[in-house]
Amino acid sequence: MAKPTLLLLDLDNTLWDFDANAEEALCELFHRHHLHLRTGHSVDHFVRTYKNINKAYWKRYESRQVSKDVLRVARFTDTFLELGLPAEEHPPQVWEEYLEICPVMTRMMPGAIAFLEEMRSVYRLGLVTNGFDQTQLKKIQVTGIQDFIELMVTSEGLGAAKPEPEIFHHALNLASVPAAETLYMGDTWDTDVAGGIRAGIRTAWYNHSQIPPPADGLADHPLYLGQFGSLLEAGSFLAGLGHKE
Repeated sequence: MAKPTLLLLDLDNTLWDFDANAEEALCELFHRHHLHLRTGHSVDHFVRTYKNINKAYWKRYESRQVSKDVLRVARFTDTFLELGLPAEEHPPQVWEEYLEICPVMTRMMPGAIAFLEEMRSVYRLGLVTNGFDQTQLKKIQVTGIQDFIELMVTSEGLGAAKPEPEIFHHALNLASVPAAETLYMGDTWDTDVAGGIRAGIRTAWYNHSQIPPPADGLADHPLYLGQFGSLLEAGSFLAGLGHKE
């Protein structure tokens, strides 16, 4: 195979610690709006309920079943209703508060900056992310990720989401690099691994949760590079591919 020159990466939960940052933002909103008094539920229950509903809405968004605007609002209204809070008592515009708070939080996945430093010395770098333009831009600005990358493609900006090959092909076109000279890594099997392979790109799985891969045959695909439990481990492997003659 051709020597890779471009490394494309997922953003949320691959570089930027989405789970930790989102939970902190949700906790702030819970206490700001006194939801422990208004619902009788704990902050842990609120966060858990929101995460489950949000995950379901993102899957529907990625498959183009709901719009961005529906996703942003309904994940909160459905959460409040699930907690027993009547619609007339929902905190107004809470979804806007969340989008103001969450993207400016700076927790990164362990070793993310060191990983980017190493990868920048070997590859050109880009991001392919299922997210909203301004939200993702804020994240990479406040964390310094922006300094390492040449390009970022978002699902909102393109109108296509991972695992659709179109979003990966758009990144390749922007970089003027063929799939054969590109690597990709992300943390989600269904969108990242499946998407990268469907786009014809050699793909690694950042499996920080240490979960077994689904029995869908992709783990045996010739473009699948394997799984890595840490960015340190992934970086060592990926750097080796870039240094090979």
